[in-house]
Amino acid sequence: MKKILMLVALLTSFTFAQYNSNGTDNTVVMWSKYKWTNMSEVDGGSAADRNQAVNTWYSKTNQANKLLKSSMFLYHYWTGAVEDVHIVNEYASVEDATEAIRTAGKIRQTAFPNDEERRAAWNHQSKYFENYHEDLHIFENHVALEKKRSGGFGNSTIVTVTVGYFQPMGLVENGSAEERYELLKKFQKEVIANNPKIVSQKILTHLWSGKVVDGYFPVITISEYNSMEDADNAGDDNPALFSKAFSEEEGAAYAKYWAPGRHEDIGLFNNWLGANK
Repeated sequence: MKKILMLVALLTSFTFAQYNSNGTDNTVVMWSKYKWTNMSEVDGGSAADRNQAVNTWYSKTNQANKLLKSSMFLYHYWTGAVEDVHIVNEYASVEDATEAIRTAGKIRQTAFPNDEERRAAWNHQSKYFENYHEDLHIFENHVALEKKRSGGFGNSTIVTVTVGYFQPMGLVENGSAEERYELLKKFQKEVIANNPKIVSQKILTHLWSGKVVDGYFPVITISEYNSMEDADNAGDDNPALFSKAFSEEEGAAYAKYWAPGRHEDIGLFNNWLGANK
């Protein structure tokens, strides 16, 4: 049991997830990248003005987009270039995501019915962005393993993105996808859900992006915190929660599905709540 708890402490909350291709329950996450224009190049630009412009545009268009289930607006903290902006949108399906793109003009009209106000709002926020767009990922989001945010948390939160790997099932003694899924649901329900430092968490797996090498299946975890201190210390709570939730036998069964020593830190971002949904 001591070895299992050490594994939990090392991996913290970021690498625990379960692939579940059960069809309609899961959603699709579309990840796109944009770039800020350097503030020195923006006519009359300021951080306060940019905040107002972005909040106004994204809050209204996100609400008008009825197909959009959730959205995160991520920007530089310790990862990537200072001008990078990542928008992570969740839809019920790829078809809904495609339809939202196809009807973007109508969504903007709903958000800003007045033509002049719509043009002004568009120009106001667009001057802060370079003419740049990159589609990075299309992931499957496992709803049964998700911890949803509730309540207000100030103007921004901290978001980490990490990757852990499942062992190839052929290397797991007496393993099965069904047992793995039940153990992962238990972990999310009784450990992650009860960790007060983790504000929200999404568990993503391969859909149309990424790769699977030698059977090691990547599991992407997006975790949200109120502060960098909480992000640093969230893993400290997990061993006690794990010990309470899992018997020694269950803990051993849970641990056997994870590839030891395979872990990647993908990103550490600020999350702009005013531009979220």
